[in-house]
Amino acid sequence: MFAIERIRIIKNYIINNQQAEVSTLSSMLNVSEVTIRRDLEKLESEGFLTRTHGGAVLNKIEENIISTTEEYNLTDYQEIAEIAVQLIKDGDIIMLTSGIINLYIAKKLGTKNNITILTNDITIAMELSTNKSVKVVLLGGDMDFRYNAVFGTLTNNNLKQFFVTKLFIEIDGISSDLDLTVSSIDMASLIQEAAINASQKILLLTADAFEKNSFYRVGKANQIADRLITNSRIKDTYKNILFNSNIQLFTSIDAFEGKV
Repeated sequence: MFAIERIRIIKNYIINNQQAEVSTLSSMLNVSEVTIRRDLEKLESEGFLTRTHGGAVLNKIEENIISTTEEYNLTDYQEIAEIAVQLIKDGDIIMLTSGIINLYIAKKLGTKNNITILTNDITIAMELSTNKSVKVVLLGGDMDFRYNAVFGTLTNNNLKQFFVTKLFIEIDGISSDLDLTVSSIDMASLIQEAAINASQKILLLTADAFEKNSFYRVGKANQIADRLITNSRIKDTYKNILFNSNIQLFTSIDAFEGKV
């Protein structure tokens, strides 16, 4: 595993859990504790976390968590989540795949009524557990501590029992040829299975994810989904590619103009 991918996983884990122990990260990523400490030192220098004895905790001031030049920007996540929530109607049955953007969607569902949410993400399920206006269905499967989510054959078989009106799919990368990629083969398999039993399939990704490739291929965007939500920094080149592929694009500009 490359250092950039390892750090991405560490950041994802700490954002979801607010803290992490060196021993846990070392075991989860199958690298030495020395390597993990070096990664945590780097993240501390960026203002993302504060190291403690044996681990680290997430910095609480959001503005200092991630710099504007970082690949993962919390403002972008919030923009995308805000648009996604506007697409969700009372009475919808939705699925949220594991990921930070979908966690932000979960945080914003307090205004909705009679929503059923299917997810493989334990953090998302816990976030929704106090929301009495929604029903949460947590899929079964093998626990992956890197993502605090469940995956595998049991999860995919479990998915076959459900049909959702809207599937929100968090993606790590998309190429100019519309190839979708993620960092886990289990995640790729789950997305492929979930897309079979969904009416609307909506991709979620930041503008930085365009022309970025992760290791595992999910499929072509126009075969997996019919809509894509990203932030307003998306380049016109990619807008045209999506338009010509019959993928409906939503950005924060659309939301502000009332086009959602």
